[in-house]
Amino acid sequence: MATQLNLATLAVTDPYIQKIKNALASTTGQEIPIINLEKVKRVSGVSAVPVEFIFAGGQALKLFIRAGADVFKAELNGKSIVLSGDFSNDLKMTFDNGVNGVAKLIRNGQKKFEISRTKEKVKIPSTSSPSKSLTSLLKEVTEQENSLDQQIADSTTVRDQLLEQIEQAKLLSA
Repeated sequence: MATQLNLATLAVTDPYIQKIKNALASTTGQEIPIINLEKVKRVSGVSAVPVEFIFAGGQALKLFIRAGADVFKAELNGKSIVLSGDFSNDLKMTFDNGVNGVAKLIRNGQKKFEISRTKEKVKIPSTSSPSKSLTSLLKEVTEQENSLDQQIADSTTVRDQLLEQIEQAKLLSA
């Protein structure tokens, strides 16, 4: 009898997910510290749960699991890959073929993946006006501070005058 999964209640702790995790970890030689389970969606006309396995080396494998406890589509680092087996929970041969095929791609592509990650550019945020020196920026900020202090003093004077006028109006109306 074919194994059936309830896709709506599928969890990271499900024995089928753990079976895939353990098989991939032992075959690739890398730990899988993160497993992301997405919501059920229609993919190629089939209801499936995308499950993403993040390997310790940084690579990400996303398997699309059907209710029949098998995988019909896979992506490695965001690119579709061809599966040599369907990770079937019922047939050991197709499960092993799927695991071995994916593990081979992960092992062989690890060095290339690491090189591509080192080539990624990190943008360092620049200051608001990089051409200004630190002393000129300090001078500008000090001038702004003095201007604000003067505005506060002026506003306080106006407030005090208005309060005084209110008090006089109260005395006259009484």
